[in-house]
Amino acid sequence: MATETAPETATAVLRRRLASGHRHPVNQVHLDEATFGERTADKVAGAIGTWRFLIIQSGLIVVWIFLNVAAVINHWDPYPFILLNLCFTVQAAFTGPILLLTQNRAAQQDRLRLEHTAEVEEATEKVTIEILKEIEQNTEVTLRVAEHIKKRRAGSG
Repeated sequence: MATETAPETATAVLRRRLASGHRHPVNQVHLDEATFGERTADKVAGAIGTWRFLIIQSGLIVVWIFLNVAAVINHWDPYPFILLNLCFTVQAAFTGPILLLTQNRAAQQDRLRLEHTAEVEEATEKVTIEILKEIEQNTEVTLRVAEHIKKRRAGSG
């Protein structure tokens, strides 16, 4: 006797993954499907977009310029600081694509969240319709009982 199980719905999969610790099932799917490069891009973009990064980078620039202007450790990058400009160019060359990767992943996560929300709303609508049908049936039964009681009282009185 073979028993067939119904295929798991996307919502059921998302709920099962929810049990592993993330608040929203879409976040779990988003993390499960991320490649090493995508996770790295997310972390780098998260670090670049902070005040801490901006302050540290600004501090390093000030130190770089001071050391070169004051000639404390030779002039490895004299004014107009061409090596510093090269460093900025390389940073920008990597930062742009990393931020684009992260934005694409955020858009993908938004699409997943929207699909999940649509599935949940559809399931909720079905449950609501079932509840309304039950209420309607209960109301009809209640009205029949009330009518029956009226008839009994009218017949006995």
